[in-house]
Amino acid sequence: MKNLKFLPRILVTIIIFFAADFLIFNMFSLGISKYFGFNKKSDIICIGHSHTVLGIDAALLEQELNKTASKYALAGANAMDRYWMVKHYLEINPDVKIVLYDVDNRLFDSEGLSSASYSLFLPFIDNQMMKIYLKEQASYEEYLVSTFIKTARFRDQTLNISLRGLLNKNESKKLTQVNIDNYKTYLESERSKKVNIDDDSVDYLKKTIEYVLAKGKKIVLVNIPVIDILNEIDEENQIKAHMIFQEMALTKDVFFFDYENDYADKHEIFFDLRHLNEKGKQLLTLRLAKDLKNINE
Repeated sequence: MKNLKFLPRILVTIIIFFAADFLIFNMFSLGISKYFGFNKKSDIICIGHSHTVLGIDAALLEQELNKTASKYALAGANAMDRYWMVKHYLEINPDVKIVLYDVDNRLFDSEGLSSASYSLFLPFIDNQMMKIYLKEQASYEEYLVSTFIKTARFRDQTLNISLRGLLNKNESKKLTQVNIDNYKTYLESERSKKVNIDDDSVDYLKKTIEYVLAKGKKIVLVNIPVIDILNEIDEENQIKAHMIFQEMALTKDVFFFDYENDYADKHEIFFDLRHLNEKGKQLLTLRLAKDLKNINE
């Protein structure tokens, strides 16, 4: 009976815990929703990974095109992730007209990417579309904990994104220029590797395109450039990947905007070997906006 006197305290503690968990999660959820533009109707959605984060300025795109644009991009998101990202966003905003999907010659190479990239989408586990994906990818324990403890859904990256959304700092700005000398050891290591083309990743891109077209939307594959030095590594497989994008763009309402040759040799617009700096982002976004004007809706 003595132990029972602690029962009310335990119950109150549990109630306070879950109430705080609910309130904090809703604040974080609001931030991530604002960051990705889930809270507004967009004509254009930019889907991708860090190349999109640092390579496309959604606000500038809106300004140039006089259309609403959102950016749903996460560092490390692979072709499978992006298939579900497209489905997720089009479920939230079925009025999207154009999907911009970032590609590069290493899109189908999963080496070096996290096998747990699905965990970036745990904040959306209540969404019926993403619930399907997370049930397939997450462990039983991870799925269960994330279902009942809402704040457990956030990782460092998604928490940072949420805070940026709450502070209305949706654009990441990298102002410095790449110093090639800092990457000599890395480049020596890279030159000994192959650029793999994973068939499953190719299939996921095909499925993504088919899904977008079935929804009556247009999809633009945007080749956001990496620095020219990386293009010299395993050129044969890089050319094969490039040809896959070109072949996919032969379908009606599928376009391929290839910016590799125009910008890859301009080292002053790169933050590092794979990402544009702020100067590069502005340059590429203005070019992208100009090219999008030629697509009839």
